[in-house]
Amino acid sequence: MGADIQSELDRRHRSATMVVWFFFALDIVLMAIAYLAGERIFRPANPQLAFGLWLVILVCGLGVFVLRRTRFSAMRLQDIAAVKGVSAMLWTLQGTTIQVASIGGAIGLLGFIITIITGDWSNMLRAAGVSIIVLLYCYPFKSAWQRTVRQLAPPE
Repeated sequence: MGADIQSELDRRHRSATMVVWFFFALDIVLMAIAYLAGERIFRPANPQLAFGLWLVILVCGLGVFVLRRTRFSAMRLQDIAAVKGVSAMLWTLQGTTIQVASIGGAIGLLGFIITIITGDWSNMLRAAGVSIIVLLYCYPFKSAWQRTVRQLAPPE
């Protein structure tokens, strides 16, 4: 692996990792707010709205696994690397990681909205659990990215 490819991998990996850590921190902050001020932020609403938001969390949580599996399939990444180059493959790794992490962050925000609707902070706890599972699933390990580049990049 060349020095320019390694530096690009480092840069893209660092930015994807920072986004994932930002959403981890967001979950923790939202859980703290829900726990400490859950009763003060309570705004009664239709309970069916909370149920609908739980369905959205379920669909997003399951959809993340499908999205990541299809975007990170070896054949797809190999085709991208062959046609557009290693840089495009690294961009795909970074972009998909950020998209999946954003969905994880959205799940945490939906849990906070459910807490506002119901006044029960444990809803935020459950939604943050789902969000953290999603964020752990999409966490970008540098060794995995390096192995992907070594295995799927066309020979120079």
